Amino acid sequence: MLPPRHVPFLRARLEGLLRTYDASFLGSDPLGMVHAYRRDEDREVAAFFAASLAFGKAAAIRGSLARILGRLGDHPAGRLRGFEFHRDARLFDGLCHRWAGPSSLAALAHLTGAALREAGSLGALFMEGYDPAAPTLTGALAAFRRRLIELGASLPKKVLGETGYLLPDPEGTSACKRLHLFLRWMVRPSDGLDLGLWKGPRPDQLLIPLDTHLARIGRLLGLTDRRTPGRRMAEEVTASLRLLDPADPVRYDFALSRLGILGHCPSR
Repeated sequence: MLPPRHVPFLRARLEGLLRTYDASFLGSDPLGMVHAYRRDEDREVAAFFAASLAFGKAAAIRGSLARILGRLGDHPAGRLRGFEFHRDARLFDGLCHRWAGPSSLAALAHLTGAALREAGSLGALFMEGYDPAAPTLTGALAAFRRRLIELGASLPKKVLGETGYLLPDPEGTSACKRLHLFLRWMVRPSDGLDLGLWKGPRPDQLLIPLDTHLARIGRLLGLTDRRTPGRRMAEEVTASLRLLDPADPVRYDFALSRLGILGHCPSR
C-alpha cells in the first residue's frame, strides 16, 4: 500500500495525468461508443455489453461492440426488453468476441432483457442488494450477479454456464474488472467520461477495475505490493488511491489505464 509520505507527490502527478487523458481519449475506449446514445436506458444496457466484452485489445473490443450494437439497433433497451433466448437467439448468429460466441451473447441479451422486465432497469435490480453502510459495492455486485443468473433459469444449462466468464463472481478471487468497470461508468458522476446514471451508490464505495495494465502500473507506483492480480490487489490499489481522494478513489482509473492501453508507460 502507498506510504502516506508519498501521497502529496503522487496526487499532484495523477491530477496532471487527469488533465492529459480527458474525454478526448474516449476514442480509445469502448465507453466512447456508449456516449453515442441519447436515452439513459440505452446507455445503461450498451454500457453493460461494452463492459462485459472488455477483454482483449481495445480496437478489437470496439469492433465487436460495434457489430453487436448494430444488431440491437438505435434503441437497444427496447430491443432487449423484448428479447427471449429461445425465440431470438439467431439475432447474434455469426457474431463473436474472442471466445464469447453467438450463444453467449444471446444469453447475455436474455439476462439483460429479463432484468429490464423484472426491475425496470439494471440499476433498479442492483439497488435490491445495495447496502449504503457497506465499505464497497462488492456484496451488492455479487447479489446483482446472482439475480441475473436466477433470471436465466429458462436458459439451457450449457448456455447459462457459458455466461460464467462474462459474469464472474465478485466475491471470488478474481478482480472482476469488467463488472467493476460497469459500476464505475454507472456510479461516478457524469464528467464527460463516466455516465452517472445510478444515483444511489457512492463513488467512495467503488473498487478499481483492475486489469493487467492497472496491475503493472499499480506496482510501479507503489499502490500495491502484491504480485498476483486479483480481488485482493484491486482492494489494495483502491485503498492506496483512497489516500489521494477518499470520496472518489477510482477517478484516476481512466487516465491510468490510458498509460497501458496506449503504450505510454514503459514496462520498466
